[in-house]
Amino acid sequence: MEDKQDIHTDIVIIGAGMAGMAAAVFAANRGLSGVVVGGAGAFEYSSGLLDLWGLTSPETGLCKDPWQGLARIPKYFPSHPFLKILESDIQAAFDELTQGLTQSGLGYGGQPRVNSSIMTAFGTAKPTYRFPLTMANNVTALAEKKPLLLLDFKGLREFRAKFVQQVLKSSWGKINIGTVDFPQMSQRSELFTPLMAQAMETEQVQDKLVAAIKPLIKDEYFLGIPAILGINRSENILNRLEESLGIKIFEIPTSPISVPGIRLKETFQKMLANTSVTRLPDQRVLLAAHSPDQGFVLETGTPSNPRTTRIQAKTCLLATGRFLAKGLVADRKGVTEPVFNLPVDQPSDRKNWHGKTYFDPRGHAINLAGLVTDENFRPLGRDNTPVHGNLYAAGSILAGQDWMKTRSGAGISIATAFKAMGHIVSNHVKTSS
Repeated sequence: MEDKQDIHTDIVIIGAGMAGMAAAVFAANRGLSGVVVGGAGAFEYSSGLLDLWGLTSPETGLCKDPWQGLARIPKYFPSHPFLKILESDIQAAFDELTQGLTQSGLGYGGQPRVNSSIMTAFGTAKPTYRFPLTMANNVTALAEKKPLLLLDFKGLREFRAKFVQQVLKSSWGKINIGTVDFPQMSQRSELFTPLMAQAMETEQVQDKLVAAIKPLIKDEYFLGIPAILGINRSENILNRLEESLGIKIFEIPTSPISVPGIRLKETFQKMLANTSVTRLPDQRVLLAAHSPDQGFVLETGTPSNPRTTRIQAKTCLLATGRFLAKGLVADRKGVTEPVFNLPVDQPSDRKNWHGKTYFDPRGHAINLAGLVTDENFRPLGRDNTPVHGNLYAAGSILAGQDWMKTRSGAGISIATAFKAMGHIVSNHVKTSS
């Protein structure tokens, strides 16, 4: 007897990273029934910042105005996915998503038309379009450079206040350092920010931390700490600590595993709760087939569970990411797409994948590899026509973009998911009428 569950739905979204979850939210907001299949993506490696575009040009470096950067795309990235999306739609995508995150308890801020600069754990300034509100004072502190107290925790290797101080000392008048034991963890030889954030959910731990920090504060205006202010109530925790200590506090994003990234992942899950879109967490696609008449049939499962799920959907959106997430697979013969075996745009010869130097300002050709699509983000086959009328792709799997170099990962994921979903909805309305 087959141990198999059957699901019929409007859309199946393969991939649960930024592009997949953004697409799921957009689908739910428009009343489509949907299923999200895939692991948690790379949220634990995310800073929690939502970048739109951070590069003026390969030669001149980072930019303040992301829209001016987007205007230069045709010169440097003539096949970039952003060229298929109106500026107004990119802005609408960010607005819809950040409003939803805020309504679900994870507030985001930012300036209307320009990037903000965030202090990182390396003492550098990172441009970003939207940031968690627990980092709002980070932006202000970096701009004003008023007296600052940076807080270290004994046993935490992910953040070094002394290092940040040394990087910033030439441009910042007064930066002091304080070191404390984290409450109830003083016996641990090594601390990890996710465990600290979970502990910060209790007022008892918050009060003990306040008592440890208070003697360190002299005449500083800002207090900078690594991102540990809880998982689910970070803004409330920040406000409570500010009131108790009488100082402006901000979080500094740290290296993985990232607490702001975990917050983002869990907030997406809250946004999808009790909606028309459901999640099949940690399931992977075992078999995938499509036909013009029947749409898509996927079989999914987990390595530890013999029960599989058969999903039948009218539409499929592929948001499986690149090499780390195995949305693209590279071997000695080239790069392939493993779910539907779609053609991958890539250098014709493996020796042309990389430039001669690691920091080549032009980037590396392999970073532009991916799926070529039409204007509505439907992957093209070898005959340069859509492989299927209802197959779409979004996010970093798309060809013609180098999201790491251009500081645009979230922007590409959010905007392409928004544009694809717009076409999916219009097709759904046509076929239903």
